[in-house]
Amino acid sequence: MPISDWEDLCVQTIIWQPLASRDPYGKPVYGAAQRFKGRRVFVVSRVPGGGAHQGADVMTSSTIWVLGLPNLKYEDRLYVLGDTKYPPIANIQRFPDEEGDLYVKAMMGGASS
Repeated sequence: MPISDWEDLCVQTIIWQPLASRDPYGKPVYGAAQRFKGRRVFVVSRVPGGGAHQGADVMTSSTIWVLGLPNLKYEDRLYVLGDTKYPPIANIQRFPDEEGDLYVKAMMGGASS
């Protein structure tokens, strides 16, 4: 399925900020924001956790599909343009098909600042 088939469904602007470093107190410092087309759906799911929750099931509050292939990691910041809360990334999935890699699916945990 070509990426053009997905574009009608992905009408939101998704912002990705990679973790750049941490300050002396351990607070994350994020890199420059990059914009992607995407879609967020609010749905509660139970998924295998990744990152700090590796090996434990976690509850997620929403799923974000990102058209494009950011090198998304668990400590990065991913949100929809206009959001004021930034839930942690609980699970990252990539599904290549016959056209190759087209998108990244991120399942988001509960909101935090």
